[in-house]
Amino acid sequence: MALADSSSFKANLVGKRVIVKVSLFSRAFPGTIAATDETGFCFHSDEMLQALRESTGSVMNSLDAPSLYLPFSSLEWLVFSAPKAAAASA
Repeated sequence: MALADSSSFKANLVGKRVIVKVSLFSRAFPGTIAATDETGFCFHSDEMLQALRESTGSVMNSLDAPSLYLPFSSLEWLVFSAPKAAAASA
């Protein structure tokens, strides 16, 4: 798949359902990218939040609706689905 510049690629990730693997965990997590900036992205993942709660103990109990911000530097890999027509032409 041919990609344009990284800023348009990052913008195109917003709203996509993805699977990410970050260096903090030994497993991957599904979720949705809510927003991106130059250094990272906001990620909605109930599974990752649960894993963080397990590893941090009671620290996160005081947060009503925690949000995840992941820097691109912590990303090991990311899987997303492209429309079939775009994937066929790549």
